[in-house]
Amino acid sequence: MSAQPPSKPNLGRLEKIDVTQYWQSTTKDFAPWLCQEENIQLLGEAIDLSLEVVLDAEQMVDRQADLLCRQTGTKNWILIGSQLTPTNEQHFGQLLTEGADIAAAGIIWIASQFSPEHLKLLNWLNQHAQPSLQFWGVEIELWQIGKAAMAAQFNRVSPVKVSTERPPPDQTELDLESQLERQAEDLPEPEPEPEPLTEEQEQQLAFWAELSDQLDQRGSVVKAVAPPSDEQIDFAIGRAGFLLSARLDRSRESLAIELRLLDEDAQAHYELLIAQQEWIESEMGFPLSWENLTSECVVYCTLPEVDLDATDQWLDYIDWLCGGLECFHLTFANLVQSLNADDYHRVPHTQLPNMLSLPS
Repeated sequence: MSAQPPSKPNLGRLEKIDVTQYWQSTTKDFAPWLCQEENIQLLGEAIDLSLEVVLDAEQMVDRQADLLCRQTGTKNWILIGSQLTPTNEQHFGQLLTEGADIAAAGIIWIASQFSPEHLKLLNWLNQHAQPSLQFWGVEIELWQIGKAAMAAQFNRVSPVKVSTERPPPDQTELDLESQLERQAEDLPEPEPEPEPLTEEQEQQLAFWAELSDQLDQRGSVVKAVAPPSDEQIDFAIGRAGFLLSARLDRSRESLAIELRLLDEDAQAHYELLIAQQEWIESEMGFPLSWENLTSECVVYCTLPEVDLDATDQWLDYIDWLCGGLECFHLTFANLVQSLNADDYHRVPHTQLPNMLSLPS
């Protein structure tokens, strides 16, 4: 008696359903789902970009954007905003404003459907923006098989993937020479090799890597980031337009921990902070330096007599940086969240009384 072949499973029907059947709210449902590692990876695969979440949906609750990310291995900020509805320009306009606040290197606009006008807008921006700035349009779809199983799918709709394939030439009209010329034209341009790191850059990369490892090992409130090779490493502090930084100054042989105010309201925020200078420095337990510069405002402290060539001193330097970064974060994180530039602009300019008394 011959054996019966194994039965094949039944094929279900694949059906596209409305995304709001699973996510009712962008901020309460979709954004928390998106910031999970496997889901942000799914989005990254759709746009060929590796992403690391820096500020999640809960931390971005007062913003139009849903997530703030870093491009893995770089210092590039990537802002993500989503809609569970077709696109509208007001939403994207607010994303652009927030992207400008943090000098974002890219904005990912997610929606259930993109209108032809908004696709044209994204493509136009990508054609005319600086090479270091990128805009992505991504449609979110939800599919169901049968009654229970669902699957999410991201489809990149902008920028359009341009095919480099040509239709085959009519061989009857081309001689051998023209065929060879066309093949030479189709050869890809060789990519330039990256510039090798200098000894100083390699040393800085190793130093910042040890700092990030130490922050990670101690479960610090300051979240470790990919180490750069330059003299500065940046950390998020919970609000766009503000950065917590550690900086190496080789010329002055010092290390510094800085709170940097970068956006268009930096001057107003700085004045609101310096008005609380006495309380802030009392909370931190040491004096700070305050600088109101043209390009940015900075609050910082320094460690002098730093020699990065003395690797046996690295542990002491990194211990000072970890403690200082955590102290800055614990003191300033909630404070910068509460700052409102209008509180500074609304200070009334009252007429000073005439203090000059004329003799009678």
